[in-house]
Amino acid sequence: MKKAITLLAIGAAAGVVADRIAAETRKPAPEQFLWVRRVVNEKVNPLLLERDLVGTGRAEIATLEHVGRKSGAVHMTPVHPTLCDDAVLIPAPMGVGSQWAQNVLAAGTARLQLHDTVYDLDAPELIPPSETGFYPPQLAAPFDRLGWRYVRMHVAGSAPGALAAPGA
Repeated sequence: MKKAITLLAIGAAAGVVADRIAAETRKPAPEQFLWVRRVVNEKVNPLLLERDLVGTGRAEIATLEHVGRKSGAVHMTPVHPTLCDDAVLIPAPMGVGSQWAQNVLAAGTARLQLHDTVYDLDAPELIPPSETGFYPPQLAAPFDRLGWRYVRMHVAGSAPGALAAPGA
């Protein structure tokens, strides 16, 4: 009896989670998972930046420097880039809802620090996962439908160094 109740509770919890995800994916991409975005922007990103866990040494997470399209302020955002020839591809799971992606697209430029190298980036464009060449079509299609995008930027130049914190 106790096992049946436990299984019923697990099934109910899974159903609630599935319903929540289904409801979120029916919203326009910029409005999906706002609570997740808020936690990442307000808690996770500042923690990574404060502890110098991004952009330096052998870290897989880089620091993206971009200018706010409304405020004009310099922002630093942890991202997970992939360098491909003369381009950088950065996943933007919130697609057009990613504020950093909107800032980069509006400014037309950004800088990226990865492995103690600073890259000057230009010519940003928002592309679907199917255009990255990273995924087979069967895997890319669901991410395309969810509104996931990549920001592809041209590497205009690079040099050893580090980005300065805003206001430093």
